Amino acid sequence: MLNSEAMNAKLDPFSGAHSDSIPYATQIPKSLLFKDVKVKEDTFTLNNDNYTTILFDPLVNKGIVKFVVQSIKNLGAVGIADETVKYERRESPQARGGGKIVGYDQFGDIEHKYKLIEGNTKFDTEDRVTLELDMDSSPRTLTFFVNDEEQMNYVTNIPAAVRAFLFKKASAFKVLKFDALSAPTAKHGAGSRAWEYGTEWEK
Repeated sequence: MLNSEAMNAKLDPFSGAHSDSIPYATQIPKSLLFKDVKVKEDTFTLNNDNYTTILFDPLVNKGIVKFVVQSIKNLGAVGIADETVKYERRESPQARGGGKIVGYDQFGDIEHKYKLIEGNTKFDTEDRVTLELDMDSSPRTLTFFVNDEEQMNYVTNIPAAVRAFLFKKASAFKVLKFDALSAPTAKHGAGSRAWEYGTEWEK
């Protein structure tokens, strides 16, 4: 039998004692299920033209986490939202405030506080898009990858607790990984540029 400390470590997805894979759940209001969103295992299909933003638990507030999705059809954006954000039916990620999210859209733009920064790779059907969150670094960082290639624009000083989100209408995507990492894979090498969360982004 595990003692209480060992049991807590086993149940904590960000504990070093836990396996790499993190169990996840979605925040999809019951009113959206079947009307707007069809879920089959790790595949999500948005079956009409309503805007739909889906948040993912657990709340990420420590460790290094990699969230990987594949666009099956026309995925619009991926990103993170502050822990206070909740969405209702027919809402875009910006609906609860552009200053509470960071998005990466299919055209290669990253967005915060309604400002777009160009320069990252576009993504399309069958592409894999990754969010890597390093909550242990100072400052905390969010780095993007497309088909395992690190993108030049990344975000620093992200909130202490966030959730991943996916957004689109009439699209489909599959969650491939929600993993805890022992070390970051992001390098932030030559040509990379950091954009600070909470500030006004100007190129």
